[in-house]
Amino acid sequence: MMKVGRNEPCWCGSGKKYKKCHLSRHQEEKYSLSRLLGEFKKRTQHKECLHPQASKETCSKKVIDAHSIQKSGPLKRITDSNNHVCTFSPSHQGGFELESVGWKKASTFKGFCSKHDKAFFACIEDEEFTNSPEQCFVAGYRSYALEYFKKIRIIKGLPFVGENIDRGLTVNEQQMLQAQLLEMKSGFLKGVDDFKETLEFYTNNFARQNYSSFSSMTFHFKGSLNVVLSGCFSTEFTVQGKRLQSLEPSTPFIENISINTLVTDEGHAIVFSWPKHFESCKTFAESLLEVHPSSLPTHLIELMFSYIENTYFSEAWFGTLSSDEKARLKKLASNPCQYGTPVTFSSLRYVDWEFERVICH
Repeated sequence: MMKVGRNEPCWCGSGKKYKKCHLSRHQEEKYSLSRLLGEFKKRTQHKECLHPQASKETCSKKVIDAHSIQKSGPLKRITDSNNHVCTFSPSHQGGFELESVGWKKASTFKGFCSKHDKAFFACIEDEEFTNSPEQCFVAGYRSYALEYFKKIRIIKGLPFVGENIDRGLTVNEQQMLQAQLLEMKSGFLKGVDDFKETLEFYTNNFARQNYSSFSSMTFHFKGSLNVVLSGCFSTEFTVQGKRLQSLEPSTPFIENISINTLVTDEGHAIVFSWPKHFESCKTFAESLLEVHPSSLPTHLIELMFSYIENTYFSEAWFGTLSSDEKARLKKLASNPCQYGTPVTFSSLRYVDWEFERVICH
């Protein structure tokens, strides 16, 4: 590393003078992982209404803990006697562990005001899911809004991480960590831009009530609903492992597909939706049609735990799984980044879902 003067900008890119930043970092007391996580969480607080027509004039005063998963159906069905659901969460000791969460708090984010949350999602919260273009549009919008919101929060907390994660480390270790953080920040900033562009496409079409610019593929199942989710992931590979798009920073725009669990009058559905011009999303969805119906539940479950952090499940169901099945799901959920290699699907059978039909729009 080049020698940096005390009053020159620090080599880490923080914008601070070297003497106020990394000059004595190697002598500072290390932060424990639990303290880092706790302090990071405090600094990632954020709230804003992400409704397509949100404004000071149209929003209600309060931004609420809005559910990203259909509250009246899927979440309620997986609660235990104490009204809790389960998920895998980062542990203060490192890795991931099973966590029990109150179902009224599970999957929530401060991404909508009370007025818009109730009105916008009424067609999937209060009405039977019938695969209407509007319902698929709304479900998809909520997932894209959630992912955009999560990235905004993380970016807000990264300066704190940069200032404290390398306390007490050698200069070489500091440089390595700061380089990783810089790459991470770059990725999140690009993700924010990509999701913002996608939300703007939704917003422009919502103003015209134009749902024909979006596609969806809905898989209907009968059987016990044990696992529910809402989120998005980058369609990097087909389920057969064929590469669809590069996730390199130089890629101008990275496409993401939304996935949601919704209940139906006869069972439940896994709904994929995306803007119609997202070619990699279309090809990914079509690759699911090549999976044998008997293997489809396992493929979907393993995709959920691989890519979607916002996945919840029944404690009773998880307790019935074999040790191999539990270990497999925990491993998938604990993988810090599935991207770069396709998911390798197993032959395990986690659920009793019986495939009924698929509906494409």
